[in-house]
Amino acid sequence: MLPYIDLGFTRISLYGPIFLLGFALAMIIIRSIAKKTPVERSHLLYAAIYGLIGLAIGAKVLFFFTRLPSIIQNWDDYVKIFKADYETALDIAFGGLVFYGGLIGFALGVIRYSVHFKVDLFDLTDLYSPFLPFAHAFGRIGCFLSGCCYGIEYHGPFSVQFPYNEISPELSEVPRFPVQLLEALLNFICFGVLLMILLKAIKQKPDERKLKKGQLLGYYLAYYIVARTGLEFLRGDVVRGKIGFLSTSQIISILLIPVAAVLIKAHNRTVVFYKSEEKLIN
Repeated sequence: MLPYIDLGFTRISLYGPIFLLGFALAMIIIRSIAKKTPVERSHLLYAAIYGLIGLAIGAKVLFFFTRLPSIIQNWDDYVKIFKADYETALDIAFGGLVFYGGLIGFALGVIRYSVHFKVDLFDLTDLYSPFLPFAHAFGRIGCFLSGCCYGIEYHGPFSVQFPYNEISPELSEVPRFPVQLLEALLNFICFGVLLMILLKAIKQKPDERKLKKGQLLGYYLAYYIVARTGLEFLRGDVVRGKIGFLSTSQIISILLIPVAAVLIKAHNRTVVFYKSEEKLIN
């Protein structure tokens, strides 16, 4: 466990650099693959920047909404904290990230870029889809090192006994299930499968392709909806919020099922990267 890098004059959370490393590697590979498609690589980079901004905002905003019931319930105490130290109060309200908020924010950022610059949205998502779980896997490794998003009490094989963490002091009390690493592994598997599907489609001639625009994103959502719903039962932290017996992420997973179904169905869409032969570039 290594939540921070100590630079002497300041400490930097390790989560951010690890996630950005995964994101940067993803963009390098995407731009390399894009050489074999009609998609301009400059659009891939700039749309991803829009998406990254949306990701940061969305992850923080959804975290705030998961904390809102607790803030309202303890409003008087929260006001006292805010008056004494507004930085601590803001950290309580916005000091975490929620993946689904980041995913939705990333999608909105890419959509904004696509509309503004008149770029085919599915051309972007078809290339991004395998790399969403890739970057997310790096993020979960960062979670493991930071001690956040930790698992339930667990005494079986592969259990992890975390050292004391001042941010989550309860983390070190009992052995935990390494749910962050399991999610990272599942994300890497998802990345590998989706990448093989994408590369197979790119190698085929347009009239031979069966993969439709947007289907790859649908496959990713379907996979992650099932995986995340199950993984939530192995989570031991309560900060992510609950409504009844379902966590916030499980509720969002249920709401995304129709979206995944529509993307996978894809009856009226053309095959991926369909352009006239004259527009195909190397």
